[in-house]
Amino acid sequence: MKKLFIAAFALVAGTLAAQAQSIHPRVEVAGNFARMQVKGPDGSTAEGLKVRPGFRASVAAEVDLASGVYLAPGITFRQEGAKAGNVSTGLNYIAVPVNLGIRVGLTDAIAVSVEAGPTFAYGLSSTSSVKDVADAFKSGSKRFDAGINASAAIEYSKAYLRVGTDLGMVNTLKEAVQKASSKNASFFVGVGYRF
Repeated sequence: MKKLFIAAFALVAGTLAAQAQSIHPRVEVAGNFARMQVKGPDGSTAEGLKVRPGFRASVAAEVDLASGVYLAPGITFRQEGAKAGNVSTGLNYIAVPVNLGIRVGLTDAIAVSVEAGPTFAYGLSSTSSVKDVADAFKSGSKRFDAGINASAAIEYSKAYLRVGTDLGMVNTLKEAVQKASSKNASFFVGVGYRF
């Protein structure tokens, strides 16, 4: 079984490598606007949560699969969290998105692209506006998160503007009570450069 799995993996990797016409690395920085989606034990949506602005930075490699179609695995640092009243909680994640994208050239210098795919994240640390609060990942939040992301970009001569969203699908509460849940959600706007 192990040999069969290795052979299948080698076949898929070889096929992708043979089809890959070129690889385009890219770097990106963005403002990240996060707001947790929280439900109470009775299933009701928590009120009073506000958007928490944060930072996002990523690197990715666009691997051409066919004309205008590419695979874009990457690594992203992103700041999630929420605000409630005067209290702000920040959750810092390192994420690995694996997106499938489509790029359409409008002119020699201008192109548009859309991409979407799954993302897998690990919580590094947390911050709070309240002093002496324990790290959220050591007290009430799971470190692992997974979800989906989607974005669109307009490119001009290798520089681009991207807008997108990340939607967490995992209940990040360590000890969920009845229907209680907390999921990450964010919207981002940023600039990048495609090599």
